Amino acid sequence: MNLKIQIRLATAVFMALGAVLIAVSIFYLTGGPRVAAVIAGACGTAAGVLLLGKLAGSIQAGITRLGGIARDVAEGSLSPADGLDGLNGGRGEFAGLARSFQSIAADLYHKTEEERLLRLKAEEQAWINDRVSELALRMQGTVHLQEASRLFVAGLASAVGASFGALYVLEGGAARFSAGYAYDEEALSGQAFRLGSGLVGQCALDGQPVYLEGLPSDYFRIRSGLGETLPKALLLMPIRHEDRIMAVAELALTGSLRERERRFAERAGANMGTLINTLSDVARIDSLLKETSLQKEELEAQTEELQAQTQELRAQTEELEAQKEEIEAQAEELRAQTEELLESNLELKREQERTEAQKREIETQAEELRVQAEELKLQAEKLLESNEGLKREKEQTEAQKFEIAAQADELAAQTEELRAQSEELLESNRKLKHEKEHTEAQKLEIQAQAEEIRMAAQYKSEFLANVSHELRTPLNSLLILSQILAENREGNLGTKQLEYVHTIFSAGKDLLQLIDEILDLAKLEVGKMAAVLEPVRLSDVRLQMLRHFEQQAKKKGLRFEAQSDSRLPEWLMTDGHRLQQILNNLLTNALKFTEQGAVTLSVRLSGEEVIFAVSDTGIGIPADKLGHIFEAFQQADGTTSRRYGGTGLGLTICRELASLLGGRIEVETAEGKGSTFSLHLPAAEPPEGVSLVAAASELPPLPEAGPADERANPGFRESFVPDISIANPKLLQYSDLDDDRNDLEPGDHVLLIIEDDSEFAGILLRLARQRGFKAIVAFQGDQGLALAHAYKPDSIVLDLHLPVLDGWSIISRLKSRPDLRHIPVHVISTTDENQQSLAMGALGFWKKPGDQNELEAAFLQIETYIRRRVKNLLIVEDNADLRKSLVEFIESPDVRVIAAGTGREALERLGALHFDCMVLDLGLADISGFDLLEQIKTNRKLQTLPVIIYTGKELTKTDEQRIRHYAENIVIKNVKSIERLYDETALYLHRRLRDLPPDKQQLIEKLHNPEAAFAGKRIMLVDDDMRNIFALSSVLEGYNMDIRFAQNGKEALALLESEGPVELMFMDIMMPEMDGYETMQRIRQMSEYDGLVMIALTARAMEEDRLKCLEAGASDYISKPINTTQLVTVLKAWLIR
Repeated sequence: MNLKIQIRLATAVFMALGAVLIAVSIFYLTGGPRVAAVIAGACGTAAGVLLLGKLAGSIQAGITRLGGIARDVAEGSLSPADGLDGLNGGRGEFAGLARSFQSIAADLYHKTEEERLLRLKAEEQAWINDRVSELALRMQGTVHLQEASRLFVAGLASAVGASFGALYVLEGGAARFSAGYAYDEEALSGQAFRLGSGLVGQCALDGQPVYLEGLPSDYFRIRSGLGETLPKALLLMPIRHEDRIMAVAELALTGSLRERERRFAERAGANMGTLINTLSDVARIDSLLKETSLQKEELEAQTEELQAQTQELRAQTEELEAQKEEIEAQAEELRAQTEELLESNLELKREQERTEAQKREIETQAEELRVQAEELKLQAEKLLESNEGLKREKEQTEAQKFEIAAQADELAAQTEELRAQSEELLESNRKLKHEKEHTEAQKLEIQAQAEEIRMAAQYKSEFLANVSHELRTPLNSLLILSQILAENREGNLGTKQLEYVHTIFSAGKDLLQLIDEILDLAKLEVGKMAAVLEPVRLSDVRLQMLRHFEQQAKKKGLRFEAQSDSRLPEWLMTDGHRLQQILNNLLTNALKFTEQGAVTLSVRLSGEEVIFAVSDTGIGIPADKLGHIFEAFQQADGTTSRRYGGTGLGLTICRELASLLGGRIEVETAEGKGSTFSLHLPAAEPPEGVSLVAAASELPPLPEAGPADERANPGFRESFVPDISIANPKLLQYSDLDDDRNDLEPGDHVLLIIEDDSEFAGILLRLARQRGFKAIVAFQGDQGLALAHAYKPDSIVLDLHLPVLDGWSIISRLKSRPDLRHIPVHVISTTDENQQSLAMGALGFWKKPGDQNELEAAFLQIETYIRRRVKNLLIVEDNADLRKSLVEFIESPDVRVIAAGTGREALERLGALHFDCMVLDLGLADISGFDLLEQIKTNRKLQTLPVIIYTGKELTKTDEQRIRHYAENIVIKNVKSIERLYDETALYLHRRLRDLPPDKQQLIEKLHNPEAAFAGKRIMLVDDDMRNIFALSSVLEGYNMDIRFAQNGKEALALLESEGPVELMFMDIMMPEMDGYETMQRIRQMSEYDGLVMIALTARAMEEDRLKCLEAGASDYISKPINTTQLVTVLKAWLIR
């Protein structure tokens, strides 16, 4: 029965019973029946009420159940079948309503489930897109494949939750390890799999991903600082670009790989494949560009060489043209004189012809008169026979005869006048001929005078050369012997005697300077000095003058300033050597004539000129002397009692050199107030297309790196300074600062601070203590060097500009001693001399003034270097056997050697690890060593990396120029022997001598100890002057050398034939019987002496003399007088190889 019928029935029953009860009770019943009727009515009513209550409960329950179901469906927590089973089988409204609700719920559930699935897919896709975008951003801007690989593996592993990752890039038919995440470098570095070899090779071959779970316990372990665990799964995934496999990624996971992580890996792999292809193309294009650039540079170098040859030929041609023009001018002059004489002769000839014509005309007229006279005579004779009537005609005829005679006399007078004119013309002709002969005689006389002048110049040049030889030869002995005495090896000279020796040496050096000035002036006068134009960096000139004269000014209590105009060009086309010579002269004079105040060098641009102005606050120049200061041997005060010494040649040479450079020198002065000398030079910049590296074309060849004391050093001035006595107790006394030298204990890290500024030294002392160092302070260079010998500190902080002994000399002496060369030196300076200090073996450079952070960074670098016991060395060599032998030769417990066979591999190593030094072969297979240097130069992190060139190829002049070019920005050395290579690596790695193997200790000591290296070497001295032989042998015998003597070339040849070969020969040039040139030529013609080292000795200081010696067969060249340091340096260079 449905709900509607139940409700109607209950309502009818209820109403009927109520009506019956009301009717009966009112109309029919009384008493008991009435009561029964009432009870019956009440029962009916009760039944109706109960029926209605049941019906209401049923309705309420159904409605409540349906409401709950509707709420669950609305909330999405009910599936279409949940909670409806009890209603689906019934009938009626509630059953129908339930079925309707079931249909609605099913529809809502399906829609909700579809929306949930779509949302999950969207969230998964968004997650994948976010991770892919994040990884792409991390790799954005990456230009190196190794860096991109590292970022990709790290990002991929982080996104999928992998604890290990590696990327293998396909190169040359094999998958090579490129980068990793949480990997063991020693295990994976250099690993490669051929296609089909192992899972990596198989994945690269098939191009299908490999996913493994349930890995065995001994397969691989993932390690962290706290422990290790086994990976649960392994994924190998191919990286594609279009249809090509570019790489294989390998991931180790501690859990299972979810679908979204797999899809992310595929998406990221596709992007990485495109990036690998792009970077490969870029690298290939870059390689082609660099190869093209190198070919272009080589072509430019060849072009420059051809241009130089062309310019030389052009110069010769111009010289010949000038001579030709001079000859043509003389010929033209002679031609003009000849033509003038010819014209005069022609004029005379014409006058003579006119005279002859007039003479013939007169003769003709005379002949006509004679004929006429005969005719008249005949007529007269006829008339005489006539009658007297004709007498008057006869008289008339007589009168005509007298008239004709008068005309004949007049014609004779004219003929006489013409004859006189002819004689006068002949006399004029004779005079012209005499003048021509006189002109010819004057021309011959002028030519003879020119020849005399040329011969006089030649005689002067020869005389000066001979005088130079005669002066330098005894001067050579004087300087060498005074240096030997100053060393006082036997300790038998007192302080006063050593002062005498120093005075002798100083006087000899002054005499040598005078000789050099006279020779310079002579070369200028005879035109044998030519300007060699080259690009000169003006900032370098200013810094060089500042470095050279700052300490000299400080010693005199003067200020020295070097200023420059911001508008100056960077480069100036001039002769750099002559410019430096002029400035040296002007600044030396300024310091000499200034007692207080300042000396200033200012460089500024004025119109088309660069002006170098040297100003001082000295004595000035009197007005009456101003016109004579540029004359040779002239001074403002030329009296015998003058206060300032000198020859007066300096300004003369400066004036001539300025003229040689196309400029001039001007002077402004006020007596008692000071002077300003201004050098004006044309502001000529290098033309476009001229490589600025070409400035090195006139430099000597790049030398092989030698010991530290042999290195070129712009701050070191050649002067006679005796070795500092490191045992002098005065040098070890306490400084004004209370340092830690009295509190040192074993195990302390000792820092030596050498700084003349007491305030700044105090700052350094406090910083050192804060960093855990024990510090010792020295205010002078000699004190610092003595303290370094005494305490052997762990590190040194060194100022370059120090009193007594400058920082350059300290570095040089430290690095030349095997027991001190390992100490890291951190250089501090007010000028930017970073590259030079690093090249000499310094650890770092700090330019003051600077901030606190930079100073703390410098101390952190020192501390880190001291605590890091193992240093990293990179060897880049394409020859596998040589690479292996170099690694075995250098590697030791304190040096980790990593080798690379290609330039690309070297760049990857440099990007992944920190290296303290690099050994480079220029002839690499994939890229040029110069290309590798270029990339190092452009990377700021690598600019302080010392690079040692060790190559088997012969370096051309262009190669040496390029190396010099890179040396301006990076630390670079060139070595040719494996012993020198070991020595240089030990220097830059700061290796302690006692930590080296015994055989390597002997090697280092041999390189730096001339006594041991020179002992027993057979040397021949060939010189005709016994004083030179005595002086040189005194030096060489001190090194236990075996010395042979010869006084001329013939004796030298005889000694070689009788006593056999020697290892080195010193050859004097000017000798009797057979000079040095001929002797060297004859020795070179003997095949057994083709490699004999011959050092030419000559007192001639001309450039052509040096070239002539080398052309004759000399290996090297030394100009007298010989400095003992220079002599030992040459011996080291040629005997220790």
